[in-house]
Amino acid sequence: MRWWELAWPDFERADKRVALLPTGVLEAHGPHLPLGTDALMALYIAERAAEKAGALLLPPVWYGTTYVLDKFPGTISIRPETLYLLYRDIFREVARNGVANLIVVNGHGGNADALYMAAKEASREADLTIVVVNWWIDLAKEARRRVLETPEGHAAEDETSEVMAAYPELVKYVPQDADEWVEVKFRVYGRRVYEAEYSRAVQGFPSKASKAKGEAILAEAVEELAKLIEDLRAGRLPLAKASPR
Repeated sequence: MRWWELAWPDFERADKRVALLPTGVLEAHGPHLPLGTDALMALYIAERAAEKAGALLLPPVWYGTTYVLDKFPGTISIRPETLYLLYRDIFREVARNGVANLIVVNGHGGNADALYMAAKEASREADLTIVVVNWWIDLAKEARRRVLETPEGHAAEDETSEVMAAYPELVKYVPQDADEWVEVKFRVYGRRVYEAEYSRAVQGFPSKASKAKGEAILAEAVEELAKLIEDLRAGRLPLAKASPR
């Protein structure tokens, strides 16, 4: 159920045990993918899992923070402290509206720190369990191992394949010279390294992408996310206890 399409009496009667919030960013993704790729993919995964498991779906947060790709036209970066306050307020309001479990389906790595901080604070204030799923890392691991030929990256084989499968009309073409792979030793910050890393807003090999690869990854990701929804609804947390040897 799309939260924003419900009238308030319908929302009042809705099952609020689990809700999903997609998050992303407006950021350059090579010369071949849309600026909204991260939010679009988080929304795609969240919406299909919510439909499958019958959960509430919040509108996506399109804006995020990026410190590497803001040199490219069309990128919009929100300060981390602003993003943190926005997430915290959304979490508080979700709790106030009676949601018991919130799954954040995050599509952008730059959002993670703000999400973690906001989740820690909001979950201390209210009886709300927040699960942050960085979907490109946490979901469909087996499918990725099975179908991908090159390392995962940014606008790379993995992400390009996923957009091909979910939004084929938004992938106009993949330039033959789009591939770009730069490895950085240590954690290095500064304009010079950002410029050296991303000359075309790509980190990886989009030339190896295919719609079939994307379909395999997305199908597994949706199944795993739907299973998480069902587990939370049944009171099962995503915890694994190890037995002593």
